[in-house]
Amino acid sequence: MRPPISIRIHDSHLGIWQDDAQDKTFRAEVYAELIRQMRSRNWSIRRDPRIHQHYRCLSSNNRLGARGNLRCQIELSGRTVKVEFWSTTAKQDNRNGRRYDFDKLARMHKLDQLRVRLEFDRIVSWLRTLASVTITHSEDRTLSPMQRIERDYAKSWHKDKALGRPTPQYDSNRESKNRSLLEQGQTVWFADAKGRIIRGKAFYNINNMWWVIAGGKLHNKSSRELYTVQPDNLRVKRNEREARKRLERELAVAIERMDFLRANRLKSIIFGNDPIFMIWAEDHTAYYCSQYAGYTTDRIQAGKYTRAEAEAECRRAPDKLEMVCPDGSHVRFKDHRGEVAA
Repeated sequence: MRPPISIRIHDSHLGIWQDDAQDKTFRAEVYAELIRQMRSRNWSIRRDPRIHQHYRCLSSNNRLGARGNLRCQIELSGRTVKVEFWSTTAKQDNRNGRRYDFDKLARMHKLDQLRVRLEFDRIVSWLRTLASVTITHSEDRTLSPMQRIERDYAKSWHKDKALGRPTPQYDSNRESKNRSLLEQGQTVWFADAKGRIIRGKAFYNINNMWWVIAGGKLHNKSSRELYTVQPDNLRVKRNEREARKRLERELAVAIERMDFLRANRLKSIIFGNDPIFMIWAEDHTAYYCSQYAGYTTDRIQAGKYTRAEAEAECRRAPDKLEMVCPDGSHVRFKDHRGEVAA
């Protein structure tokens, strides 16, 4: 018998672990045998062309598989063999492919979900013939949102024994965006990832985080993101940050194309007649990107800021950040009261 094996199942991912990372039989008896058994079940297993092209030394440790609508990746890494499944017919959100989407199991059609679970069962049954096996299941995304909340409550260390669920310790943990206090099961409104206002029911999670069930999905939101009363102008998106980033991208494109009339119009839309500043991060030797997210060495692609925005950010970390003025000069702030040219 082999040493004990741990199996960890999360979404459409199955991980096979053992303690001894130096075991030379792990490749032949687990990784290679797993591939052989899947091929016997009509899986087409081949090398990963991207890995083979760019990381030739890792090619023998990575395989891609296909059977009907299902695809899989098999990877050997030290003491671990990882198998991950996805479906070619599932709803795709990630532009790089369904392989990189979250919640791959929940996105699959019902039959594909059953096929993946059957593969899990077959792999587990086979491993039980080799060694003692311990199985750990993570959160099942196919459960309903309320079932997921109830499962979370059952495992929580912070729950009130009388209520059977966690409760906020302080009012600050249930203070909403409109300064009202949230209650368990209350109807709330919040902006989704695209800035649209949607309605749901809130259930306490931990600290100032609340589960919100809306549109059949489960969201994890800070209390400060939730409204206890319906906001005005529901048709207006709350996506100022994304809108600003999009306008700045269009501004950069116009400058690159030397379409300066369009660039001037976009600059007026974003900043009016105010001058434009940038932020230089000395520790990264690069400029801030738009909306303080990321870095770039390209002045055209660099984020653009008003004087007040740039000053506030540079004063936050005066030892690392410099404000870049329209004339290209850098200004470093020593403290909140004075500044000195770098």
